[in-house]
Amino acid sequence: MAKFVLKTPTVVINGVDLSDHCSKATISTKYDSIEVTSFGAQFKSYIQGLGDADISLDMFQDFAAGSVDATLWPLSQSGNTFLMSIKPTNAVVGALNPRYDMTGILLTYNPIDGGVGAASTTTVDIPNASQTGLTRNIV
Repeated sequence: MAKFVLKTPTVVINGVDLSDHCSKATISTKYDSIEVTSFGAQFKSYIQGLGDADISLDMFQDFAAGSVDATLWPLSQSGNTFLMSIKPTNAVVGALNPRYDMTGILLTYNPIDGGVGAASTTTVDIPNASQTGLTRNIV
């Protein structure tokens, strides 16, 4: 496997491609740790419990129609869930370019976050909102 530099990822939120406004994307998965230690054990023993997923995006803000705020503001106000996907490159989905899909919900949104003379940015954390969780697709 070759080393990889993230240059052309694809970020789609609720059907809107916002890749050209993202500067960082982080996909996280985690599972509860369930202790199953029995009497007489010398060490604790664990199994994997329920899973969770989260996608965090650092974005350059844009208030134009069809852009960042026009996409995120309604999602943050409605409480509706939405589909999103991220790929490492803008190439076709495949074994070397998997697409990660998740149904998320936007519970916190900062439409304005910045200082004088700085680029207007926003960071959004999108938690999983379905029993499907995060899926990795290669076809």
